[in-house]
Amino acid sequence: MLKKIFRPVSHEQGFTLVEMIGVLAIIAILIALLLPKVFQLVASSNARALAAAVRTYETSIVNYYADIGSLYPLNVAGAPQGETSGLSTTVRSLPARLTLNSADPLNVGTGSWPRFRGPYLEKFNSANPPGLGITMTMPSTAANNFGAAPAFNQNNFDLDGNNTNDIANASQVTWLFVDDVTQAQFEEIDGIIDSGVGTNLGERQVRGRVKWQAGGGGQMRLYLGSQ
Repeated sequence: MLKKIFRPVSHEQGFTLVEMIGVLAIIAILIALLLPKVFQLVASSNARALAAAVRTYETSIVNYYADIGSLYPLNVAGAPQGETSGLSTTVRSLPARLTLNSADPLNVGTGSWPRFRGPYLEKFNSANPPGLGITMTMPSTAANNFGAAPAFNQNNFDLDGNNTNDIANASQVTWLFVDDVTQAQFEEIDGIIDSGVGTNLGERQVRGRVKWQAGGGGQMRLYLGSQ
């Protein structure tokens, strides 16, 4: 006679509501602790990307100056001429000239064009800044001091942090203008480029090679070179 074999019925028990709430609470706490670190790492990475691009831009204008003897972009006749927009889409802007190939039809071979050995810069897109901001321009115009102390809305710079303009009046100056930069982003890039210049936010905003103001979504200007 066969005996019936009875096995105990296994009842798998899932998480209770209280346990689920506990797990979710732990996850929320971990996210709250880690998220600021993630944002900080991203901000630092973006600041380093812009700082690296600035060094590339500086090298390009040094090489351009070595050939042309001016920081101004060349006009059609091959004469250096100041240009205020600094937009990559403006044909006669400095960034457009820096990325121009010497064999391009725009090089008409007159004036200073025979000394032009471009491209000096691989790319410059005003609508796509590297790391920070939403737009960028590279104007190259005559400097103006309007007094000894530097100010954001003037193309002068206090390079050594002594609250005195260090750019000779009427000299050629080239800088990078980056739009829509937050205070936190400014402080990241300022810490890389202007470390030790200025003791508080107000001083750091106008002293050194990097200037910033909160208005207009946050605007930043970085000194590239002068002549």
